[in-house]
Amino acid sequence: MKLGNLSTFALNNNLRLQFSRMQHSLVDAQKEVVTGRKADVGYSLGAFSSSTVTIENQISSIEQTKVTNSFVENRLSTMQLSMNAMIDDANEFISLVIAEVGGPRDKDLLSAGGQSTLAKFAGALNVSLGGEYLFSGINSDSEAIYDYQGASGSAAKTAVQNAFLTEFGFAVSDPLAASITPAAMKAFVDGAYADLFNDANWDLLWTGSSDRGMRSKISTRELVENPTTANVGAFRNFTAASVLMVEFSIGNLNPSALDEVGNLSVELMAQSIGEIATEQSKVGVIEERVSSATERLEFQKNVLATQMSLLTDVDSYEAASRLNQIVAGIEASYAATVKVQSLSILNFI
Repeated sequence: MKLGNLSTFALNNNLRLQFSRMQHSLVDAQKEVVTGRKADVGYSLGAFSSSTVTIENQISSIEQTKVTNSFVENRLSTMQLSMNAMIDDANEFISLVIAEVGGPRDKDLLSAGGQSTLAKFAGALNVSLGGEYLFSGINSDSEAIYDYQGASGSAAKTAVQNAFLTEFGFAVSDPLAASITPAAMKAFVDGAYADLFNDANWDLLWTGSSDRGMRSKISTRELVENPTTANVGAFRNFTAASVLMVEFSIGNLNPSALDEVGNLSVELMAQSIGEIATEQSKVGVIEERVSSATERLEFQKNVLATQMSLLTDVDSYEAASRLNQIVAGIEASYAATVKVQSLSILNFI
């Protein structure tokens, strides 16, 4: 029988190759123990690895939509808070005017009340989030309502004063204003003054908002539109009621005509409160749709995550046991390598 050549080099080389394979297996085993997932999904699943890519893309899309939904929910909740503030301010305004009509008729107080209410209303309607005006619809970079007392509202202020001048032939500050009857004042408010808040004049003088609200995709098949912008009647009536007090409470109207202005402003403001409540309910419906869509997305994500787990996850106990076996094998390899390296022909001469 013929024996092949045997050398310590051959033994060392064989041990080196085995040790290299075990080191690679050790890295994979450690990764699986730490992550709970297969170290190389493509190698493990082969042709089925495309399924994991599809599932991961679907989960990523769901996560992105959920982030979008959280932004939508923040916008809607902020709008609800703003409308709550408007209603509170409107009730305070009504209480102030009612207390003055037919009684003290403190013109300075009425004018200040109108200015304060209008300023707070503008602050609430011009609320922004992330640099977007929430009540401006798709014109989110434009103010929902202009500052009546500032430069942006100068056109509206001039239009109101000119409408009065055209109607009566003199300004409200003119002594002749004392001759205006309550009926004449009501005709003006219901006619020329009301026309200042029609669609054309509202867009021209008062707001930079659009009729169309912002649209958002809240699920794979569902698109919602914000139902409320500054162009709805609720906010026009609020503005009209406030401006009546700002412009016509400090002029020379006689007490009866001033009382008529107060009564008309209260009517407009009361109407506005009811309309704002209606807008809140519309926003509430969209909030519910967004919340329901987010819940459905979370359920879909969980289902997909379960499918992914079945494809990519490893048995933690099996992975730990395999890691221990590999570590034991490497330690044995170290011991064998030491033995082989200590072999020398010189020991046998």
